[in-house]
Amino acid sequence: MQRDKNGHRYCEVENIRITYVPATDRSPNADWSGHDVIRIQAYRGNRDKSLHRGAELPISSPEILETLFAAIRQVYNVGRAGRNE
Repeated sequence: MQRDKNGHRYCEVENIRITYVPATDRSPNADWSGHDVIRIQAYRGNRDKSLHRGAELPISSPEILETLFAAIRQVYNVGRAGRNE
């Protein structure tokens, strides 16, 4: 697993970077301060490594990750099934 310039661990899937940011590294003024977050960012293009700001999901419990994975599967499955409508 790689680390970003702030020492946060991340993985990449195609053009997406998924980063874990612990609550201890978050500013008290930041959104979701006091929470660990999963940050999901997309690269701006395939020629450079600059990233869009991205979304942050506060992780209140491990179950929230299961909910996220289920939502991704559902959107994909329903969207794929609806292509032919």
